[in-house]
Amino acid sequence: MSCRTSRYYIVLVLLLLLLAGINAVLAQQIQLPVYIPAVNVSITALSANGMPLTKYAIVGITCAQYNVSNIGQISAVIPIPSTGSITCKAYAYSFGVYSSKTIVLTTNESGESIPVTLVIPVSGYYVPGIGFVPVGTLVAIAVVIIIIIILITIALIEYSNWRRKRLARLIKPPE
Repeated sequence: MSCRTSRYYIVLVLLLLLLAGINAVLAQQIQLPVYIPAVNVSITALSANGMPLTKYAIVGITCAQYNVSNIGQISAVIPIPSTGSITCKAYAYSFGVYSSKTIVLTTNESGESIPVTLVIPVSGYYVPGIGFVPVGTLVAIAVVIIIIIILITIALIEYSNWRRKRLARLIKPPE
């Protein structure tokens, strides 16, 4: 055996030992579960007459360093400090009206789901095919329809007068 081949064998044995050592180190790692206390908060926005504002409200929650917002309904998992509590503010905004509620989450509520309902003082009705329509919009539509009817009536009266005068000129005997 030459000196050169013995070097290759030594390098090969060292590489094998190194790989075996890495495998032994990797096999000794143990994964420990980490438990973070958290609460699932779901927020729903309703109109004054109880109609859900699913597509018409911006809903959100703000905690210490946690801020989530969405359109309609929101469900967020809020981490709670292991000791004490965290104060959060749930809010909803729709059709120019704002509503909010303060929530205090404690470690006793950890793992629970807390529903929060925010009532936005907006009255309206559900129109099939259109969706939620506020009362203010319905009143504005009614006023526009009444104005259009009045304009059509005035136009018909003026047309009737013009037509009568024109026919009177045709029938009028020559002077």
